[in-house]
Amino acid sequence: MNVRSTTEAPKPQMRETLLDSLGVSVVDFRCRAHVEPLGPEEPNPAHGIVLVRKGIFRREQQGETLVADANHVLFFNAGEPYRYSHPLPGGDECTILVVDGQRALELVRRHAPRDAERPETPFFLGHGLASPRAARLHYELLALVRRAAVKLALEDVVAELADEAVGAAYRTRAVRVKRESASASAGRRRRDLVEAAKLVVNERLESLPSLGELARAFGCSPFHLSRTFHRTAGLSLRAYVGRLRARRAADRLAGGVRDLTELALELGYADHSHFTNAFRQEWGVPPSRFRDSHRAPAAGPRNILQASRRVES
Repeated sequence: MNVRSTTEAPKPQMRETLLDSLGVSVVDFRCRAHVEPLGPEEPNPAHGIVLVRKGIFRREQQGETLVADANHVLFFNAGEPYRYSHPLPGGDECTILVVDGQRALELVRRHAPRDAERPETPFFLGHGLASPRAARLHYELLALVRRAAVKLALEDVVAELADEAVGAAYRTRAVRVKRESASASAGRRRRDLVEAAKLVVNERLESLPSLGELARAFGCSPFHLSRTFHRTAGLSLRAYVGRLRARRAADRLAGGVRDLTELALELGYADHSHFTNAFRQEWGVPPSRFRDSHRAPAAGPRNILQASRRVES
């Protein structure tokens, strides 16, 4: 097992391979871009499962546009073209599971055997919601890498995370297909409305507009917006916001932020108590315990990579 391989890339993008084992490479990807328009079409270099930790970007692929944030898991097939942009400043940070073709087919086959028939394009779905379990496994993996955990633990959590990411996407799809009944053009209008709402929510998470204000901005009724978001995204608007806040908080806590009251107010929680209760509901532990379990070593992020050198094949 190879643990720790560094590929230098020019800023504003950085890629660090944290783990390479069993046909899966775990890559830490960080982009420091400002607001960027839609870029040129480019092929993805490998099959990949992308979990967003921080920030937001927009991906356009096969005529579908997705505003991707920490609530999402995205799938890429090697060679398939896509375009991306950054509608808000700050770039993004993601964990990428680069998966070989056989592993990708195995993952899909468990949840949708009929979709596992194309070795060149194993991932039939382009994206889904990252379930609470996937989010917890994601941060458990990062914590295990920091601690230079034994090979079995690292490989086991990678296997569980990859399986849960694919499974959650298919569960999301099942809900959407069950509720889909209108024409293709109506479906496109609904998706466009939801993506626009997600962008506003990410931009104004600390001081959210009311449902009425959002609806007026989009020229629709608040009941239509609420109903459309839930049916199309697979999650109510309030639940989407709650997960997004809790996952942004997790990223900050993993970085070692100390002042929980200040963090709560920055993310739009009413107070420290509201933050603690909401975080515990999403993650199963209070913020302070999560921080102690997941934060990076005091010397900085690169210690994650230095520690991982100590794990031998």
